[in-house]
Amino acid sequence: MKALHFGAGNIGLGFIGKILSESNFNIIFSDINQDVIDTINDSKHYFVRTVSKDQDSIFDVKGISAINSSDPKIIKIMTLVDLITTAVGPSALDKIASLICNGIILKFNIQSIKPLNIIACENKIKASSVLKKNVLDKLPEKYHMYVNKYIGFVDCSIDTIIPSSVINKKKSSLFIIAEDFQEWIVNCNQFKGEVPIITNMNLSNNLDPFIVRKLFTLNTGHAIAAYLGWIKKYKTIHEAILDEKIRFIVKSAMQESGNFLIKHYNFNSNDHFSYIEKIFCRFENPFLSDNLLRIARNPLQKLRREERLVEPLLGCIKYGLSYFNLAKGIASAFCYYNENDLESIKISSLIKNQGIKKTLLDICGLSINSKESHLIVSEYNSILKTHS
Repeated sequence: MKALHFGAGNIGLGFIGKILSESNFNIIFSDINQDVIDTINDSKHYFVRTVSKDQDSIFDVKGISAINSSDPKIIKIMTLVDLITTAVGPSALDKIASLICNGIILKFNIQSIKPLNIIACENKIKASSVLKKNVLDKLPEKYHMYVNKYIGFVDCSIDTIIPSSVINKKKSSLFIIAEDFQEWIVNCNQFKGEVPIITNMNLSNNLDPFIVRKLFTLNTGHAIAAYLGWIKKYKTIHEAILDEKIRFIVKSAMQESGNFLIKHYNFNSNDHFSYIEKIFCRFENPFLSDNLLRIARNPLQKLRREERLVEPLLGCIKYGLSYFNLAKGIASAFCYYNENDLESIKISSLIKNQGIKKTLLDICGLSINSKESHLIVSEYNSILKTHS
């Protein structure tokens, strides 16, 4: 079996690449970083060190190659592989959709009836379905029947922490540190042809609860820890989570989000709060200390109404639950400014030009005169006053 994976970053190498290699796939990585492409092609393997509190192990990912995403040869490659996966970030899916369109057109023209399954492994609800919509919007209608018959867009939930990857340029090698906890759940009803046998990939008929549980727990807590940690000039999640005030807010926000999930999805409360405790232990693991800049990046996406910060808050409002710490997390995200992050620059510019209340409306869809907006604005001003 052959797979093409877009995004040779931490998740792509330390999670998707490792699992596919364990499942005996030949993997072709695609990325825009030519240094990574060259390193993969020079060494044809890399090491993943999986760590937990008690033990660690080394896995050698072998028999791999790489191609730059801008290389025209990638279109033909898409006609030869059985599986395409992505870990590029939700904002880059539109560009991937354009490439996939060209691959589908070539498959159609050569009359290929070989099924192709595509799994977008992104921190976004039903990312593969979003990708499919982008593809169909770009493709002429005459290709739509072919897509629906032979191209599977498989939604999934992934849950893991991959804090670092290192390129050793002298030895032309890659070394990844990854969490030993790696969960990959897919919608078994969306595959075309035979479902591939992939190590540790779990099939589900009801994926939605798994997606929102992870996004509105791990990603919610991760983001809030990053923004609060940035304000206090910490460098890593581990440093931030050791701060007692940040620790309390992050855990409380995850519990507030949990109360909403328990109400909305009828989760078992004991099981869900146990899940929160497990995630918190993962945050505390010094071997998995992630860089705050990596977690905080792209705040505009993270502050959208349907995303990890605002959606849990709106859910709490719907069920009459407390959301005080979620509001603190949202306020801290609006305080994030990084001159190397275009989205943070845009948010700062919006606040400067029209004020925080109107910006909350434009980005989060929160009414200017609502109780939650007043609370977020109050917390935002308090942060600025304390840390200016």
